[in-house]
Amino acid sequence: MNTISEKNIMKLIEVGIRAPSADNGQPWKFKLLDDGFELWLDQDNMGLFFDVNQVATQMSCGALIENVTLLADAMGFATSISYFNEASGKFAQLAFASVGDRGDVESVTRTIFNRYTDRNLFQFHKKISNSQMAELVSLVQSDRNYRLHTYQTPQDRKAIIRTITATDTIRFIHKRIHNDFYHVLRFGDTAQKNRDGLAAATLGIESFMIPVLRMLKPWWLTKLLNYIGLHHVMALRGTWLPMRSAPVIVSITHKGGADYVEFGRIMQRFWLQANEAGLSVQPLGALPLFLARCHLLQGEGFTSDQLKMLKAVTDDFARITPLFNKEADQIVMLFRLGYAKKNKPRAFRRDVESFLRD
Repeated sequence: MNTISEKNIMKLIEVGIRAPSADNGQPWKFKLLDDGFELWLDQDNMGLFFDVNQVATQMSCGALIENVTLLADAMGFATSISYFNEASGKFAQLAFASVGDRGDVESVTRTIFNRYTDRNLFQFHKKISNSQMAELVSLVQSDRNYRLHTYQTPQDRKAIIRTITATDTIRFIHKRIHNDFYHVLRFGDTAQKNRDGLAAATLGIESFMIPVLRMLKPWWLTKLLNYIGLHHVMALRGTWLPMRSAPVIVSITHKGGADYVEFGRIMQRFWLQANEAGLSVQPLGALPLFLARCHLLQGEGFTSDQLKMLKAVTDDFARITPLFNKEADQIVMLFRLGYAKKNKPRAFRRDVESFLRD
């Protein structure tokens, strides 16, 4: 006997796909069941350099599941989750059973739909209150294995900005990352037509930089210009300046190795609460995902010089992050937080029907 209608299952999937995913790849498929759905991985939208061993995909699946369970709870449904590890791509099965008590469905839906990534410059002089930060710290550290670190002193702030900028410099000298970026980048009307990928309008850069990005698509040209310092200029504008504009920079670390799916759920709760408080959020994934490649694949894909750079920035991170053991603990994500200067374009999502499978 059905415990949930197909209409309600579709509503749950609709909020699920509002979860963040690496470069807005939306790597999900769904198979409808009588009492819920199966979550499958979409192999065509996975496998970028940053998605080593499906780490980024697992985070996005965790965030999706968090969205679904939040709305299901508000709709009066208990959620039962089973995880799979199948080569075919079947990731999880979610089943729902009515428990009767309903919450504020409209409020939960609105909060999930209002979540967004903001890559623009923030209002540096508009500070985040201590009470807001305390709530975010409490949320993350409700799981005692996670810690949320803020970099408060001028020295620590300067050090974390230097660390993240140095890490991001690797992005601009790495051929595969370059090609992956242009594979997902969408210019002009293409973003709205495809409703996936990384829309150029969401990058937070000046309009005159868009033609420059188009020009730099051939790797040979970018590589040539890197010899005269292009990668430093790109890291300066794309990372250092936005970081400088952020009143707060935080990292989330895990004692020992983290469960990426569970972290995706925690990340989504953190992100939703920050946005609900009026804060803009940008994840800074290069350092944690680069280190995941080092841990899981012994640094496959990096040159020896790049591995030396990553070791140096990890040492810098450990020096300014209390209680972080670089030999045992894991950096799972960094964020910059602040207040937007004005509303900016947001990433598109494909229609729900496009995610369904037989």
